[in-house]
Amino acid sequence: MTAAARLLGALRESFAAHADPVRAPAMQAYMKSALPYRGLAAPLRRELTAAAVRGFALPDTASLADAMRTLWRTARHREERYAAMELGRVGAHARLFGLELLPVYEEMIVSGAWWDYCDDISGTALARLLREHPGTMKPVLRRWARGNDLWLRRAAILCQRRMKADFDAVLFYDCILPSIGNGRFADEFFIRKGIGWALRDRSYDAPDEVRAFLREYNAQLSPLTRREAMKALLRRMRNKEPVPRS
Repeated sequence: MTAAARLLGALRESFAAHADPVRAPAMQAYMKSALPYRGLAAPLRRELTAAAVRGFALPDTASLADAMRTLWRTARHREERYAAMELGRVGAHARLFGLELLPVYEEMIVSGAWWDYCDDISGTALARLLREHPGTMKPVLRRWARGNDLWLRRAAILCQRRMKADFDAVLFYDCILPSIGNGRFADEFFIRKGIGWALRDRSYDAPDEVRAFLREYNAQLSPLTRREAMKALLRRMRNKEPVPRS
Protein backbone atom coordinates (compact mmCIF):
# COMPACT_ATOMS: atom_id res chain seq x y z
CA MET A 1 0.00 0.00 0.00
CA THR A 2 1.38 3.42 -0.94
CA ALA A 3 1.85 6.26 1.52
CA ALA A 4 -0.97 8.16 -0.16
CA ALA A 5 -3.32 5.17 0.12
CA ARG A 6 -2.56 4.82 3.84
CA LEU A 7 -3.27 8.50 4.42
CA LEU A 8 -6.53 8.49 2.50
CA GLY A 9 -7.67 5.28 4.17
CA ALA A 10 -7.05 6.73 7.63
CA LEU A 11 -8.80 9.95 6.70
CA ARG A 12 -11.91 8.24 5.38
CA GLU A 13 -12.04 5.93 8.37
CA SER A 14 -11.93 8.82 10.83
CA PHE A 15 -14.55 10.78 8.88
CA ALA A 16 -16.88 7.76 8.95
CA ALA A 17 -16.33 7.24 12.68
CA HIS A 18 -17.32 10.85 13.48
CA ALA A 19 -20.21 11.12 11.02
CA ASP A 20 -23.39 12.85 12.14
CA PRO A 21 -26.27 11.63 9.95
CA VAL A 22 -28.67 14.06 11.62
CA ARG A 23 -26.70 17.12 10.42
CA ALA A 24 -25.76 15.72 7.01
CA PRO A 25 -29.00 16.27 5.01
CA ALA A 26 -29.28 19.95 5.94
CA MET A 27 -25.64 20.52 5.01
CA GLN A 28 -26.17 18.86 1.63
CA ALA A 29 -29.33 20.87 0.99
CA TYR A 30 -27.69 24.18 1.91
CA MET A 31 -24.80 23.61 -0.47
CA LYS A 32 -27.04 22.13 -3.19
CA SER A 33 -24.54 19.31 -3.35
CA ALA A 34 -24.85 16.18 -5.47
CA LEU A 35 -22.39 14.52 -3.09
CA PRO A 36 -23.79 13.60 0.32
CA TYR A 37 -22.22 14.88 3.52
CA ARG A 38 -20.90 13.01 6.52
CA GLY A 39 -22.30 15.76 8.73
CA LEU A 40 -18.92 16.90 10.08
CA ALA A 41 -18.64 20.45 11.41
CA ALA A 42 -15.77 22.33 9.76
CA PRO A 43 -13.57 22.57 12.91
CA LEU A 44 -13.89 18.82 13.52
CA ARG A 45 -13.19 18.03 9.87
CA ARG A 46 -10.03 20.13 9.97
CA GLU A 47 -8.95 18.48 13.22
CA LEU A 48 -9.43 14.99 11.77
CA THR A 49 -7.56 15.96 8.59
CA ALA A 50 -4.65 17.31 10.63
CA ALA A 51 -4.57 14.14 12.73
CA ALA A 52 -4.42 11.96 9.62
CA VAL A 53 -1.54 14.02 8.26
CA ARG A 54 0.33 13.73 11.57
CA GLY A 55 -0.01 9.98 11.41
CA PHE A 56 0.62 9.48 7.71
CA ALA A 57 2.52 12.51 6.38
CA LEU A 58 3.62 12.19 2.77
CA PRO A 59 7.31 12.39 1.84
CA ASP A 60 7.29 14.71 -1.18
CA THR A 61 5.22 17.08 -3.28
CA ALA A 62 4.55 14.50 -6.00
CA SER A 63 2.99 12.15 -3.45
CA LEU A 64 0.98 15.01 -2.00
CA ALA A 65 -0.35 16.03 -5.42
CA ASP A 66 -1.29 12.41 -6.13
CA ALA A 67 -3.13 12.08 -2.83
CA MET A 68 -5.01 15.35 -3.28
CA ARG A 69 -6.02 14.48 -6.83
CA THR A 70 -7.07 10.94 -5.89
CA LEU A 71 -9.11 12.01 -2.88
CA TRP A 72 -10.82 14.71 -4.93
CA ARG A 73 -11.68 12.45 -7.85
CA THR A 74 -12.87 9.48 -5.77
CA ALA A 75 -14.67 11.41 -3.02
CA ARG A 76 -17.86 9.77 -1.82
CA HIS A 77 -18.76 12.59 0.56
CA ARG A 78 -18.25 16.33 0.21
CA GLU A 79 -16.03 16.52 3.30
CA GLU A 80 -13.48 14.39 1.45
CA ARG A 81 -13.23 17.07 -1.22
CA TYR A 82 -12.75 19.73 1.46
CA ALA A 83 -9.99 17.58 2.93
CA ALA A 84 -8.39 17.19 -0.51
CA MET A 85 -8.14 20.98 -0.77
CA GLU A 86 -6.74 21.26 2.75
CA LEU A 87 -4.07 18.54 2.52
CA GLY A 88 -1.63 20.94 0.88
CA ARG A 89 -1.56 23.30 3.85
CA VAL A 90 -1.81 20.98 6.87
CA GLY A 91 1.06 20.16 9.20
CA ALA A 92 4.17 18.73 7.55
CA HIS A 93 2.50 19.07 4.14
CA ALA A 94 2.76 22.86 4.33
CA ARG A 95 6.49 22.44 3.64
CA LEU A 96 5.73 20.52 0.44
CA PHE A 97 3.48 23.24 -0.95
CA GLY A 98 4.59 24.68 -4.28
CA LEU A 99 3.76 25.45 -7.90
CA GLU A 100 3.54 21.75 -8.66
CA LEU A 101 0.15 21.80 -6.93
CA LEU A 102 -1.29 24.52 -9.18
CA PRO A 103 -2.69 22.05 -11.78
CA VAL A 104 -4.38 20.14 -8.95
CA TYR A 105 -6.07 23.27 -7.63
CA GLU A 106 -7.07 24.32 -11.12
CA GLU A 107 -8.74 20.95 -11.67
CA MET A 108 -10.57 21.32 -8.36
CA ILE A 109 -11.89 24.78 -9.24
CA VAL A 110 -13.05 23.74 -12.71
CA SER A 111 -14.54 20.34 -11.89
CA GLY A 112 -15.95 21.44 -8.53
CA ALA A 113 -17.72 24.36 -10.21
CA TRP A 114 -19.18 25.84 -7.04
CA TRP A 115 -18.46 28.76 -4.75
CA ASP A 116 -17.31 26.89 -1.64
CA TYR A 117 -14.49 25.12 -3.49
CA CYS A 118 -13.52 28.17 -5.55
CA ASP A 119 -13.47 30.63 -2.66
CA ASP A 120 -11.48 28.39 -0.32
CA ILE A 121 -8.81 27.67 -2.90
CA SER A 122 -8.58 31.26 -4.12
CA GLY A 123 -8.15 32.73 -0.64
CA THR A 124 -5.62 30.17 0.58
CA ALA A 125 -3.65 28.22 -2.03
CA LEU A 126 -3.76 30.77 -4.85
CA ALA A 127 -2.96 33.65 -2.51
CA ARG A 128 0.09 31.81 -1.19
CA LEU A 129 1.26 30.88 -4.66
CA LEU A 130 0.87 34.50 -5.74
CA ARG A 131 2.92 35.75 -2.80
CA GLU A 132 5.67 33.18 -3.28
CA HIS A 133 5.73 33.00 -7.11
CA PRO A 134 4.37 36.31 -8.45
CA GLY A 135 6.25 36.07 -11.74
CA THR A 136 4.50 32.81 -12.57
CA MET A 137 1.11 33.45 -11.01
CA LYS A 138 0.28 36.91 -12.34
CA PRO A 139 0.13 35.80 -16.00
CA VAL A 140 -1.88 32.74 -14.94
CA LEU A 141 -4.45 34.84 -13.09
CA ARG A 142 -4.73 37.30 -15.96
CA ARG A 143 -5.30 34.41 -18.35
CA TRP A 144 -7.96 32.91 -16.07
CA ALA A 145 -9.65 36.32 -15.77
CA ARG A 146 -10.10 36.42 -19.55
CA GLY A 147 -10.80 32.74 -20.03
CA ASN A 148 -13.86 30.62 -20.66
CA ASP A 149 -14.37 29.19 -17.17
CA LEU A 150 -16.60 31.12 -14.77
CA TRP A 151 -15.00 29.69 -11.64
CA LEU A 152 -11.43 30.37 -12.71
CA ARG A 153 -12.50 33.97 -13.35
CA ARG A 154 -14.02 34.22 -9.89
CA ALA A 155 -10.86 32.70 -8.36
CA ALA A 156 -8.67 35.28 -10.12
CA ILE A 157 -10.92 38.12 -8.94
CA LEU A 158 -10.95 36.98 -5.31
CA CYS A 159 -7.47 35.60 -4.70
CA GLN A 160 -6.03 38.86 -3.29
CA ARG A 161 -8.89 39.56 -0.88
CA ARG A 162 -6.85 38.69 2.22
CA MET A 163 -3.57 40.12 1.04
CA LYS A 164 -2.00 43.24 2.53
CA ALA A 165 1.61 44.20 1.87
CA ASP A 166 1.86 42.10 -1.30
CA PHE A 167 -1.39 43.38 -2.81
CA ASP A 168 -1.05 44.24 -6.52
CA ALA A 169 -3.71 46.79 -7.47
CA VAL A 170 -2.90 46.63 -11.18
CA LEU A 171 -3.39 42.86 -11.18
CA PHE A 172 -6.56 43.25 -9.11
CA TYR A 173 -8.29 45.50 -11.64
CA ASP A 174 -6.86 43.55 -14.59
CA CYS A 175 -8.75 40.54 -13.21
CA ILE A 176 -12.00 42.47 -12.74
CA LEU A 177 -12.26 44.46 -15.96
CA PRO A 178 -12.78 41.52 -18.38
CA SER A 179 -15.96 40.56 -16.49
CA ILE A 180 -17.83 43.88 -16.42
CA GLY A 181 -19.94 45.72 -19.01
CA ASN A 182 -20.44 43.49 -22.01
CA GLY A 183 -17.68 41.13 -20.98
CA ARG A 184 -18.08 37.37 -20.92
CA PHE A 185 -19.90 36.19 -17.77
CA ALA A 186 -20.73 39.79 -16.82
CA ASP A 187 -24.35 38.72 -16.21
CA GLU A 188 -23.43 35.73 -14.02
CA PHE A 189 -24.48 36.09 -10.39
CA PHE A 190 -21.28 34.58 -8.97
CA ILE A 191 -19.13 36.93 -11.03
CA ARG A 192 -21.14 40.04 -10.15
CA LYS A 193 -21.19 39.07 -6.48
CA GLY A 194 -17.50 38.18 -6.50
CA ILE A 195 -16.47 41.51 -8.00
CA GLY A 196 -18.52 43.37 -5.41
CA TRP A 197 -17.01 41.32 -2.58
CA ALA A 198 -13.49 41.91 -3.86
CA LEU A 199 -14.07 45.66 -4.16
CA ARG A 200 -15.64 45.81 -0.71
CA ASP A 201 -12.61 44.13 0.83
CA ARG A 202 -10.27 46.44 -1.06
CA SER A 203 -12.24 49.46 0.19
CA TYR A 204 -11.10 48.81 3.76
CA ASP A 205 -7.52 49.59 2.75
CA ALA A 206 -8.01 51.90 -0.24
CA PRO A 207 -11.43 53.58 -0.02
CA ASP A 208 -10.57 56.46 -2.37
CA GLU A 209 -9.24 54.04 -4.97
CA VAL A 210 -12.44 51.97 -4.89
CA ARG A 211 -14.65 55.09 -5.02
CA ALA A 212 -12.75 56.27 -8.08
CA PHE A 213 -13.16 52.88 -9.76
CA LEU A 214 -16.89 52.85 -9.01
CA ARG A 215 -17.30 56.32 -10.48
CA GLU A 216 -15.34 55.53 -13.63
CA TYR A 217 -17.06 52.23 -14.36
CA ASN A 218 -20.46 52.90 -12.82
CA ALA A 219 -22.39 52.27 -16.03
CA GLN A 220 -20.64 48.94 -16.58
CA LEU A 221 -21.20 47.54 -13.10
CA SER A 222 -24.34 45.65 -12.11
CA PRO A 223 -26.50 46.95 -9.24
CA LEU A 224 -25.50 43.87 -7.22
CA THR A 225 -21.80 44.63 -7.69
CA ARG A 226 -22.25 48.27 -6.71
CA ARG A 227 -24.26 47.37 -3.60
CA GLU A 228 -21.65 44.87 -2.42
CA ALA A 229 -18.77 47.21 -3.18
CA MET A 230 -20.34 50.12 -1.31
CA LYS A 231 -21.27 48.34 1.92
CA ALA A 232 -18.18 49.27 3.92
CA LEU A 233 -17.88 52.70 2.31
CA LEU A 234 -21.46 53.60 3.26
CA ARG A 235 -20.96 52.33 6.78
CA ARG A 236 -17.86 54.45 7.08
CA MET A 237 -19.76 57.51 5.87
CA ARG A 238 -22.58 56.91 8.34
CA ASN A 239 -20.22 56.39 11.27
CA LYS A 240 -17.76 59.06 10.12
CA GLU A 241 -14.94 56.80 11.16
CA PRO A 242 -12.84 53.98 9.69
CA VAL A 243 -14.53 50.61 9.50
CA PRO A 244 -12.43 47.89 11.19
CA ARG A 245 -11.79 44.79 9.14
CA SER A 246 -13.83 41.85 10.31
